[in-house]
Amino acid sequence: MMRAGRGRFYGAAALAGLLFSGLAAAQQQPSPQEPFICRTAESGLGQPLVDNQQGIGHPVFDNNKELIGYSQNCAIKPRTQDFYYDGKGFQPVDTGAPPPDKRLVVRVEGGVINRFLYTIAMPPQWNGKLIYWLRGGVGIGHQQGLAMWFNGGLSPSEKELLPRLLTLGYAVISSSGNETGVHYNMRLAEQTAVLTKARFAEAYGKPRFTIGIGGSGGAVQQYMFAQNRPGLLDGGIALQSYPDMITQTIPIADCPLLGQYFRDEVARDPASRWARWSEQRVIEGMNASDTVRNEITGKPGSTECIHGWRMAMPTVLNPRFKDPRFDKGARAYGYPANVFDQVKWTHWNDLADIYGVDQQGFAPISVDNTGVQYGLAALLQGQLSAEEFLRLNACVGSWKEQAEFVDWRMDDDPFDARNMRRSATCRTPEGTPAPRRSGSMEAMRAAVAAGQVFTGRRLGMPLIDLRPYLEPELNMHNARQSFSARARLQAAHAQDASRQVIWFAPSEAGLADHILQALAVLDDYLGSGKAPAQFADQCFDDSGSVLAAGPTVWDGILNQRETGACTRRYPIFSSPRMVAGASIKGDEFKCALKPLATALADGTYGAEGPARFTPEQQQWLARIFPDGVCDFTQPPQ
Repeated sequence: MMRAGRGRFYGAAALAGLLFSGLAAAQQQPSPQEPFICRTAESGLGQPLVDNQQGIGHPVFDNNKELIGYSQNCAIKPRTQDFYYDGKGFQPVDTGAPPPDKRLVVRVEGGVINRFLYTIAMPPQWNGKLIYWLRGGVGIGHQQGLAMWFNGGLSPSEKELLPRLLTLGYAVISSSGNETGVHYNMRLAEQTAVLTKARFAEAYGKPRFTIGIGGSGGAVQQYMFAQNRPGLLDGGIALQSYPDMITQTIPIADCPLLGQYFRDEVARDPASRWARWSEQRVIEGMNASDTVRNEITGKPGSTECIHGWRMAMPTVLNPRFKDPRFDKGARAYGYPANVFDQVKWTHWNDLADIYGVDQQGFAPISVDNTGVQYGLAALLQGQLSAEEFLRLNACVGSWKEQAEFVDWRMDDDPFDARNMRRSATCRTPEGTPAPRRSGSMEAMRAAVAAGQVFTGRRLGMPLIDLRPYLEPELNMHNARQSFSARARLQAAHAQDASRQVIWFAPSEAGLADHILQALAVLDDYLGSGKAPAQFADQCFDDSGSVLAAGPTVWDGILNQRETGACTRRYPIFSSPRMVAGASIKGDEFKCALKPLATALADGTYGAEGPARFTPEQQQWLARIFPDGVCDFTQPPQ
């Protein structure tokens, strides 16, 4: 979850110097994000073209290292390069030399559109169909990203799968603007994809259909494009999916708060039940293990909150946390030493044109935990005592406001606790509960209105949600996300829910084979206009064979039916918010509240109701939740 790269820009006016006839109608967009590091040289494509002398953008130097101007658009002259496949990867064909006698030679066009590096890979015999390759990661802007293909720019999984796609005759296009490790602005990604696809159609012809393939953030883009820009993709293979990025911050904002609570409890009492890592699952909901290596302690025992998500919230929420590679890159390229000093490194500030900023330049944040009763399900199931439930909720606290944040020290502050609202006297009924945070309603509404949230209101295309089952590894790509997307589709539009099918494989080994199976199913579907029998929910066994398929295989997750065959083979875990009573949809930024008196009487605390707590504990509960507690039976605020 480290910021592998960042780059948010909402459309260069000159389209990075490439105004093709099919793209000339580009809409006027806000000014380019600055500072913004061009990375054409790192991609082996040379320095960007000078487009101004006013000091705006990336410094450009001549062969004598003399400054000759600046590049705001990061443009280059388009180029083509032939690559041959040597059985292990793609190697460039020497200029002017015939390609070696190999089975696959690919011609790749590279250039810049919308300030990002695009590539178009054409097979020897094009079948008239197009793959849009979408990359993942988490990035917060201010850099261009790297081009695929050039300068060895393919990942191991791409080296495995791309030769097979190209051998089948599919053309493959990509853009660094469609890599969420560069930026996570879904409108910007959408616009970049529209322009890149238009470039392909103008130069090579309109494809019969376009299928998206991508994992993690690349899967998010497929869900979001389907919702926000119908027709951009005709089908999708969403690998290790999330419905969107912004709603992941809802439960993941809880992880460090809970992690710090457990750390404090164990520090007070090494024999605490929370010293056993698997016990933490009853509150966090996500998987936990007593054997997986902990990246904080270096010893056995960890949780998904730590192993999968520890880096997430500081790198998305802390405005002062800057990946040191930015300063390193800025120095290497000749930027001023303080070029990034005014940047606020959060998702919300990265999309300031959507969320706005206050007088100090901070964007409003949607993170909210007012009224959230952590561990409620564990209390009802007898896994948590009333006293522990109250102490947890009194001490868990919340995140500070943006202007109060300080630098994150990973060595001695692994959960970024210095940026939490806490209380030294929270553990007893007489003490002061740590305050909760009320998120910005404006930010929540803006996220939905600007198409950053997958609401389920539209899918409109066949999509195979395919994931390796990584729960035993405590991987951040947890299995419930596929069903979160389905639950949103079912709640919003029953017909569109039928256009999503869910496939699970036992691991990442052999995943390329399942991707090709999914591609064949979608190719058949789009070619015939009718869903083939294989377009169905299913899961695979360790040999790669279908274990079970059909409409009942995932029963027991989103319905109350007897557990299906795939559900039994691949159990689903939950989240801190689900343990607190929220649904698997995971899209409730701010819950509706109800008075505590109502909660004590309406079954929120089980059949015991008020009898579950002593009078003193009821008073403590009222002090923890002065505004009431979450009512997840009502629509969120």
